[in-house]
Amino acid sequence: MQTALTLPAPTIKRSSLYGSLTTRFVAFLVDTTMLVFFYTIIFYSAGSNAEHISSWDKTFQHNGFSIPELFLIGKILFFNPYFAAVHWLYYTLLEASPKQATIGKFTLGLKVTDLRGKRITLWQSNLRYFSKLLSALPVLLGFLLILTSRRHQMLHDYAARTVVVAD
Repeated sequence: MQTALTLPAPTIKRSSLYGSLTTRFVAFLVDTTMLVFFYTIIFYSAGSNAEHISSWDKTFQHNGFSIPELFLIGKILFFNPYFAAVHWLYYTLLEASPKQATIGKFTLGLKVTDLRGKRITLWQSNLRYFSKLLSALPVLLGFLLILTSRRHQMLHDYAARTVVVAD
Protein backbone atom coordinates (compact mmCIF):
# COMPACT_ATOMS: atom_id res chain seq x y z
CA MET A 1 0.00 0.00 0.00
CA GLN A 2 1.44 3.26 -1.12
CA THR A 3 0.66 6.47 0.68
CA ALA A 4 0.77 9.64 -1.25
CA LEU A 5 2.51 12.47 0.37
CA THR A 6 0.09 15.34 0.36
CA LEU A 7 1.35 18.83 0.77
CA PRO A 8 -0.91 21.61 1.86
CA ALA A 9 -2.07 23.88 -0.91
CA PRO A 10 0.00 27.02 -1.12
CA THR A 11 -1.70 30.02 0.34
CA ILE A 12 -1.61 33.16 -1.66
CA LYS A 13 -1.97 36.30 0.31
CA ARG A 14 -4.02 38.70 -1.73
CA SER A 15 -3.41 42.37 -1.11
CA SER A 16 -6.31 44.65 -0.50
CA LEU A 17 -7.72 46.52 -3.45
CA TYR A 18 -8.23 49.66 -1.38
CA GLY A 19 -5.81 51.66 0.73
CA SER A 20 -5.96 50.69 4.41
CA LEU A 21 -5.95 53.07 7.35
CA THR A 22 -2.34 52.20 8.14
CA THR A 23 -0.97 52.80 4.64
CA ARG A 24 -2.95 56.01 4.26
CA PHE A 25 -1.67 57.25 7.63
CA VAL A 26 1.94 56.49 6.66
CA ALA A 27 1.37 58.30 3.35
CA PHE A 28 0.04 61.26 5.35
CA LEU A 29 3.20 61.27 7.48
CA VAL A 30 5.42 61.20 4.38
CA ASP A 31 3.41 64.03 2.80
CA THR A 32 3.53 66.11 5.98
CA THR A 33 7.29 65.66 6.21
CA MET A 34 7.69 66.70 2.58
CA LEU A 35 5.43 69.72 3.02
CA VAL A 36 7.18 70.98 6.14
CA PHE A 37 10.57 70.48 4.50
CA PHE A 38 9.65 72.33 1.30
CA TYR A 39 7.72 74.99 3.15
CA THR A 40 10.68 75.64 5.44
CA ILE A 41 12.94 76.10 2.42
CA ILE A 42 10.42 78.48 0.82
CA PHE A 43 9.84 80.34 4.07
CA TYR A 44 13.52 80.87 4.80
CA SER A 45 14.44 81.81 1.25
CA ALA A 46 11.67 84.44 1.17
CA GLY A 47 12.85 86.06 4.41
CA SER A 48 14.55 89.42 4.11
CA ASN A 49 16.60 89.18 7.30
CA ALA A 50 18.88 86.50 8.66
CA GLU A 51 17.51 86.72 12.21
CA HIS A 52 15.33 83.63 11.86
CA ILE A 53 18.35 81.49 11.01
CA SER A 54 20.33 82.62 14.05
CA SER A 55 17.27 82.16 16.27
CA TRP A 56 17.25 78.42 15.48
CA ASP A 57 20.88 78.29 16.47
CA LYS A 58 20.09 79.92 19.82
CA THR A 59 17.12 77.63 20.33
CA PHE A 60 19.23 74.47 20.01
CA GLN A 61 21.97 75.69 22.36
CA HIS A 62 20.03 74.74 25.48
CA ASN A 63 18.49 71.34 26.14
CA GLY A 64 14.97 71.02 24.76
CA PHE A 65 12.25 73.46 23.89
CA SER A 66 10.07 75.43 26.21
CA ILE A 67 6.31 75.48 25.66
CA PRO A 68 6.27 79.12 24.42
CA GLU A 69 9.04 78.31 21.92
CA LEU A 70 7.08 75.34 20.56
CA PHE A 71 3.99 77.51 20.14
CA LEU A 72 6.07 80.13 18.35
CA ILE A 73 7.53 77.54 15.97
CA GLY A 74 4.04 76.15 15.28
CA LYS A 75 2.69 79.64 14.70
CA ILE A 76 5.49 80.52 12.29
CA LEU A 77 5.15 77.29 10.30
CA PHE A 78 1.44 76.51 10.29
CA PHE A 79 -0.51 79.72 10.88
CA ASN A 80 1.06 81.46 7.96
CA PRO A 81 -1.16 81.93 4.87
CA TYR A 82 1.62 80.62 2.65
CA PHE A 83 1.58 77.23 4.35
CA ALA A 84 -2.16 76.89 3.76
CA ALA A 85 -1.70 77.75 0.09
CA VAL A 86 1.22 75.34 -0.36
CA HIS A 87 -0.71 72.58 1.47
CA TRP A 88 -3.82 73.09 -0.67
CA LEU A 89 -1.86 73.19 -3.95
CA TYR A 90 0.20 70.12 -3.02
CA TYR A 91 -2.78 67.88 -2.35
CA THR A 92 -5.12 69.28 -4.98
CA LEU A 93 -2.75 69.35 -7.92
CA LEU A 94 -0.95 66.07 -7.23
CA GLU A 95 -4.11 64.02 -6.66
CA ALA A 96 -5.61 65.37 -9.90
CA SER A 97 -2.35 64.83 -11.82
CA PRO A 98 -1.71 61.89 -14.17
CA LYS A 99 0.07 60.07 -11.26
CA GLN A 100 -3.17 60.44 -9.22
CA ALA A 101 -1.25 60.57 -5.96
CA THR A 102 0.74 62.74 -3.64
CA ILE A 103 4.37 61.79 -3.06
CA GLY A 104 3.42 59.83 0.07
CA LYS A 105 0.63 57.91 -1.65
CA PHE A 106 2.79 57.24 -4.71
CA THR A 107 5.61 55.94 -2.51
CA LEU A 108 3.24 53.45 -0.88
CA GLY A 109 1.60 52.40 -4.15
CA LEU A 110 -1.71 54.20 -3.62
CA LYS A 111 -3.65 56.42 -5.97
CA VAL A 112 -6.87 58.42 -5.82
CA THR A 113 -9.53 57.52 -8.36
CA ASP A 114 -13.19 58.21 -8.91
CA LEU A 115 -15.70 55.44 -8.26
CA ARG A 116 -15.10 54.00 -11.74
CA GLY A 117 -11.32 53.87 -11.35
CA LYS A 118 -10.60 56.89 -13.53
CA ARG A 119 -8.51 59.95 -12.73
CA ILE A 120 -10.28 62.55 -10.63
CA THR A 121 -10.93 66.06 -11.89
CA LEU A 122 -9.48 69.21 -10.38
CA TRP A 123 -12.95 70.01 -9.04
CA GLN A 124 -13.19 66.62 -7.29
CA SER A 125 -9.70 67.08 -5.90
CA ASN A 126 -10.66 70.47 -4.45
CA LEU A 127 -13.88 69.06 -3.01
CA ARG A 128 -11.94 66.16 -1.48
CA TYR A 129 -9.37 68.52 0.04
CA PHE A 130 -11.87 70.89 1.64
CA SER A 131 -14.11 68.01 2.77
CA LYS A 132 -11.26 66.82 4.99
CA LEU A 133 -12.35 69.59 7.36
CA LEU A 134 -15.66 67.75 7.73
CA SER A 135 -13.79 64.54 8.39
CA ALA A 136 -11.77 66.19 11.16
CA LEU A 137 -14.56 68.10 12.88
CA PRO A 138 -16.31 65.56 15.10
CA VAL A 139 -13.19 64.19 16.84
CA LEU A 140 -11.73 62.75 13.60
CA LEU A 141 -14.72 60.43 13.21
CA GLY A 142 -14.83 61.09 9.47
CA PHE A 143 -11.38 59.53 9.15
CA LEU A 144 -12.35 56.51 11.25
CA LEU A 145 -15.21 55.77 8.85
CA ILE A 146 -12.60 53.80 6.90
CA LEU A 147 -12.89 51.00 9.46
CA THR A 148 -16.52 50.28 8.60
CA SER A 149 -16.86 51.13 4.91
CA ARG A 150 -16.68 48.48 2.25
CA ARG A 151 -14.30 50.38 -0.02
CA HIS A 152 -12.22 51.82 2.85
CA GLN A 153 -13.57 55.31 2.23
CA MET A 154 -13.39 58.21 4.63
CA LEU A 155 -15.99 60.96 4.86
CA HIS A 156 -14.14 63.21 2.42
CA ASP A 157 -13.96 60.32 -0.06
CA TYR A 158 -17.73 59.93 0.12
CA ALA A 159 -18.24 63.67 -0.38
CA ALA A 160 -15.99 63.80 -3.47
CA ARG A 161 -17.06 60.35 -4.73
CA THR A 162 -13.50 59.03 -4.72
CA VAL A 163 -11.62 55.98 -3.49
CA VAL A 164 -7.96 55.38 -2.66
CA VAL A 165 -6.81 52.18 -4.32
CA ALA A 166 -3.65 50.13 -4.06
CA ASP A 167 -1.85 50.19 -7.36
